[in-house]
Amino acid sequence: MKSRRITLIPQQRVAVTMMSALFLASAAFGKEDAREPALRAAEKTRFAAQVDVDARTLAALLDDDLEYSHSNGALDTKSSFIDSLTSGRRDYVSTTFEIQSVRIFGDVAIIRGTARVEVLDGGKSLNLDLGYTDVWRWKDKRWQMTAWRSARMPPPAPPQ
Repeated sequence: MKSRRITLIPQQRVAVTMMSALFLASAAFGKEDAREPALRAAEKTRFAAQVDVDARTLAALLDDDLEYSHSNGALDTKSSFIDSLTSGRRDYVSTTFEIQSVRIFGDVAIIRGTARVEVLDGGKSLNLDLGYTDVWRWKDKRWQMTAWRSARMPPPAPPQ
């Protein structure tokens, strides 16, 4: 069987290249990642596990290389974070949160949100309004949180 060769003139090459780029861009940006609901569920489960001091669930949801940067600047690893909860050094009494955005880039996801946290930290009661960013990675066919960074939000301005 004889193969045929198609020769395109420069204008046709440009048109084909542009059509291919548009097709790929629409495929990449036009549909949501099917793993997003699982990511949102993992975020909700993680917050609940912190309040419930569910070390087993946290061990499954937190990446072994976790860097957890608290709003006071303290840094925890996966093991030191879980230990702070199971030892009672830190007690998340309650947490309410709102996911403001989810961005997924291949096997990495970034969640940005706000949280209202009541915590006993070393026996000191704190009520914190936080803005946070956390990073998750798709590993072993599940989402695992690999980084957390939060900042205290300023109190609302008084009405004038």
